[in-house]
Amino acid sequence: MSARLREVELRRRLLVAQADEQRGQLAAQSASLQQSLSYADFALRAYRRIRSSPVVIAVAAAALLAVGPGKLLRGGYRTGLLLLGLLRLAKVVRTMR
Repeated sequence: MSARLREVELRRRLLVAQADEQRGQLAAQSASLQQSLSYADFALRAYRRIRSSPVVIAVAAAALLAVGPGKLLRGGYRTGLLLLGLLRLAKVVRTMR
């Protein structure tokens, strides 16, 4: 094998090792980003579901008129937190099986 071929092979191995290292770093960084995006995805799905149902919009408008915007937002926030907590708990239980 000529010196040039050995040099090319060594360079190739170094590049492959560097690419593997960068893939690992990218996977670690994307894990935290994926969690953030899952909340946004959940909110988008909820928005689309609510928007597609006129009954839900009517109920939300009636609740807004009856309760008031401040209390409704506080209750919605607490309900959302409770729902997210229950979903996480269900996910943990599912993975333990």
